[in-house]
Amino acid sequence: MAIPYMSQGQDPVGWVTEAYPRPLRYALSRRGGVPHTVRTVIAGQLRVRTADQLRERIERRWFGGFAHLPAPELLERADDIAMQLVGAPGCEVSLRCEDGWLLDQDANCMWCRPSRTEFHMRDEDLTDGRRSSAETVARMAAEIRTSMRTNRRYPNGPRR
Repeated sequence: MAIPYMSQGQDPVGWVTEAYPRPLRYALSRRGGVPHTVRTVIAGQLRVRTADQLRERIERRWFGGFAHLPAPELLERADDIAMQLVGAPGCEVSLRCEDGWLLDQDANCMWCRPSRTEFHMRDEDLTDGRRSSAETVARMAAEIRTSMRTNRRYPNGPRR
């Protein structure tokens, strides 16, 4: 079980490497331990991220892409996986981007993970920009409710 906080005087690089999941740590130990290149990358990332953020990055990336690997493949790719789990996010535009998420804004990175939302407006909705009257809104709402009840088989009234 990993220590949930870094004690005073503890090596931050070592504390980050403790966050590697147990199957990966086992595979790394069979291959001679955590490679020095991985430790160098972690030290470089500690200049721009906290140790906690790097540990969260390891967990997020592990479950997002490597947790499903069978043991033989994990053993074969252990060094590369260890590097990928702590490597820089890859966004060349924003330093605060963490795998497509802006840390200081709690929003998607517009460059790494652009919104795929599309707005399809009818021409009659764009003509004059005025708001609909109360009667029009009520009529449209009634049409939507009727459509939902007939097309999707929603109940017609309260259940008893």
